[in-house]
Amino acid sequence: MKKITLLICTILFALCFTNCKEKKYFKEIVSEKNVSITKIRFPEKGEDLVVTIPFEFNLYLNNFPKISFVGIYYEKDNSLCTNANYLIYNSKTDKVIFSLDRYQYPNYPKSIYLVERKIKISQEEAQKLIKKYNPKTAVENIKSIDDTIPLVSYKKFREDNPKFIEELRRIPDSIIFVIQNRKEKNPIKIKEKINW
Repeated sequence: MKKITLLICTILFALCFTNCKEKKYFKEIVSEKNVSITKIRFPEKGEDLVVTIPFEFNLYLNNFPKISFVGIYYEKDNSLCTNANYLIYNSKTDKVIFSLDRYQYPNYPKSIYLVERKIKISQEEAQKLIKKYNPKTAVENIKSIDDTIPLVSYKKFREDNPKFIEELRRIPDSIIFVIQNRKEKNPIKIKEKINW
């Protein structure tokens, strides 16, 4: 009798734990995609440069068949960014995703990465990074926003440049997912700090 009671209690605990467990829609990972240097999209001066840093997320949206809409938003320095300030890419194909609306369960990408396009960098800083990571090229090779100099994976960049990363973390940035499930009136809003 004790064994049966213990078995029933164990099963009930396991069921409760499984049902009470928080739903996980995404998780930030340290990206292996490259950090790059390019021209700023709308330069104030002709030589304005930016360093583009990918931050990546595993998506678990295909675990939830009732999802009908997913919106992704990026908050920088406590302000919501416009789409002109960042791009979202499919991690597998490296193709730009303009909206997750074109996907539906069970075809959401398994991972995405965002690239911010407004982290300004001086010519001097850019040249130092290029010399360190891609010495066969030079800052002068960047003539338009289409010219990009890849440096190194974000994982390696983060290890090598802690002061740069510390500055990014000074004012926390966030990723916001807005998820609408079918037959539910209100969407779920999940906001998480980006761990640069």
